[in-house]
Amino acid sequence: MAEIFHFAVMRRRVRHGALTMRLRSHVRSAVKTASWRAFAAVDTFGLVWLFSGHDTTHAIAAAGAVVGVEAITQSFLNFAHERLWEAPLLR
Repeated sequence: MAEIFHFAVMRRRVRHGALTMRLRSHVRSAVKTASWRAFAAVDTFGLVWLFSGHDTTHAIAAAGAVVGVEAITQSFLNFAHERLWEAPLLR
């Protein structure tokens, strides 16, 4: 009887632990995505500004527009990529 109880408790802990690990992994992926996008946005802004060939006002506007759109699309793509790399570890 004690073995059955112990097995049931341990099984529940393992399931709970796996869920906690998955949640932490998703949060970690989201934080990594956000921090990477901050670095990448600065890089993209500088490159677009440098290579735009416009005066300063138009170059800043173009760089801001590109960074704004790219930050959204690349965040989703980066998060999905991160989750795909982590998927085999969660199974």
